[in-house]
Order: sequence, then C-alpha cells, then structure tokens
Amino acid sequence: MKAFVALVAVGLIAAGCAPTSLNLTPSHAPASTNGFYAFEVQWDSPRRGANSPDVKAYVVIETNLYPMTRIANTPNRWEALAPLPPGRSYVPYHFKFDYRYPELRKEAMASDLSDEYHIVVPRD
Repeated sequence: MKAFVALVAVGLIAAGCAPTSLNLTPSHAPASTNGFYAFEVQWDSPRRGANSPDVKAYVVIETNLYPMTRIANTPNRWEALAPLPPGRSYVPYHFKFDYRYPELRKEAMASDLSDEYHIVVPRD
C-alpha cells in the first residue's frame, strides 16, 4: 500500500510540472478556396522562461513547420494559417514550442511538443 501511495504522489507531482497545450483548432473544417487553414493553440508551461515573449510556436504538418503568432492581449495563445497537403482529407498535425530557460550561469534552449491532433477536410 505504501508503494502505491508513493507512486500516485510521484505521478501527481510529475503531472503538475508538465507543459499543457489546449488545441483550439476545430477537428473538421470546410474546404478552403485558398488552401490555407486556421490553427490555434493555448500552451502553458511551469518551467521558468517558458512563458516569456521569446517563445516561438509552430504548427507541424508532416515535416513542415509553420510559424505561429501570438494573439494580442491573450496570454499564451498562438495562431497561424497553414496549407494542408493537397488531395488529403485527414491530416495529422501537432504543435512545437521553442523557448529559453535559465540554467546556472547561462541560458539553455528547450522544445516541447503537443499531442498529435488531426483535421478533416472534405475533398471532391
């Protein structure tokens, strides 16, 4: 029983230290006339430096990274317009966040990835 309680405590502590991303992109979208689709995410991290204005966010589709921009007056939210691969109706994607954090006597770089999501677009 003590081992179980210790395992649960470690899990709760680890969960409180993990970054969280909230995908605000709809999972279904109508076909776009220009081929670009809107992506939006909210990302929070307890790591020092991760919530600075220097954070770079990307939507990753296949091997392509599309830069996202911060949404003004909304903390920790980014948006981007990105093209989807032609001819595909089911497209997986995820988000990537690059940031600097303080280490002893220097700054280090880190990246976090969100879970994988998908968008469905009707095709002719």
